Amino acid sequence: MQMAAVLRAYGSPALRQCRRLSSKASVTTGLGTMSSQRSIAIVGAGLGGLVCARMLQLRNIPVVVYEREPTSTSRQQGGSLDMHPESGTKALEMAQLMHRFKEVARYEDQNMKIVGMDGTVHFADDDPVDGQVGDAPEVDRFLLRQILLDSLKPGTVKWNHGISKVVQDDNKATLHFLDSALEPAVYDLVVGADGAWSRVRSSLSSAVPEYSGVTYIDIFLADVKKNYPNLAAFVKGGTALVLGDNKGILAQKNGNDVVRVYAAFRKPLAWLDEVGLNSLVEGERHTEARELLLKQFEGWCPEATGYLKVPCLSMDVRPVFKLDHHQWSANPHITLLGDAAHLMVPNGEGANFAMLDGLELATVIAENMSANKESWLRVIQAFEAQMQARAWAEEDADTGFDTFITDGDSAARVLSRMQERTNA
Repeated sequence: MQMAAVLRAYGSPALRQCRRLSSKASVTTGLGTMSSQRSIAIVGAGLGGLVCARMLQLRNIPVVVYEREPTSTSRQQGGSLDMHPESGTKALEMAQLMHRFKEVARYEDQNMKIVGMDGTVHFADDDPVDGQVGDAPEVDRFLLRQILLDSLKPGTVKWNHGISKVVQDDNKATLHFLDSALEPAVYDLVVGADGAWSRVRSSLSSAVPEYSGVTYIDIFLADVKKNYPNLAAFVKGGTALVLGDNKGILAQKNGNDVVRVYAAFRKPLAWLDEVGLNSLVEGERHTEARELLLKQFEGWCPEATGYLKVPCLSMDVRPVFKLDHHQWSANPHITLLGDAAHLMVPNGEGANFAMLDGLELATVIAENMSANKESWLRVIQAFEAQMQARAWAEEDADTGFDTFITDGDSAARVLSRMQERTNA
């Protein structure tokens, strides 16, 4: 396993074993055969919800997906993702979409560079060894989402259908929409795949995401190789992490000559307003915002600060939130997956876990459509327990986020941790 792959996984041996086991396991009871007995709605057209919908349609099970956004291109879908063989890639294989994925996947962009704030390169694997590439290819999130959307039957996704709440009685779950002109919709099963601030989650749990202590400033740079070849060269191979003093400049190569840059700070949320960064970004005063960011990184190596000196297409403030060890009482009519169920700090697993959640949930639905209510509840409980165990193992093992954005020479500390994990 290459060092970059270790850093992406960044978990204990026990966690890696948990992942291998969960990739082989399926939560089934063998109760009955497939039928159209249960009506199903998925709230949220993210990766997990779309995988679930695709898998249900492959089994000829009707499903509707409700999405708050008005179109598939209403907002940016985030940066590049690495697909892991035991989760994201497995979901794409089972969804019969690997041929489409390979058309857009970037197998050459799996490598990583770790640099101190003074420019010291602690680790770099910019080039494949003996022509070999890893097993976690990169893909732009919006391209992956579009592949999943294109795989669904026309009309499956109901755009501009934001959910205000879900009301559950003994036999059904009723979706109420933000647009009061839309009639409530009643289903046997509602799947909350609506992300960090899930409206569906509130019907099962009072949990609210908590701030991790770290905020990212997400900067979108276009035509980088064309206009800024030195910046493109620094992030050659995939990702460059420049770390130290509770801060970081994280540059990530995307497709189509795009680089996403994340300026990271371990600061209270109030700090964003105190220094005026929120108002500058919200007002699209990017030049002034970049000047403020440069002051925060004064004295850092020019290879990193160079990303903050050039014009950007967009800039967004993204505080990092999490839901640690989230659980709820199983309900036969409502369940959750992805960030709605187990919101984690950025660790390379969020999208992969969501896609595996969608695959596993669709499988248990298809294999237990005719189960009676008591058996169906046990099926949902089993699915949720397996999903939660996987997420909790990641939370317990993943101290990597704290190692990345911490005081002192965090770049050297990350390298030391990588070496410990490699030898574990």
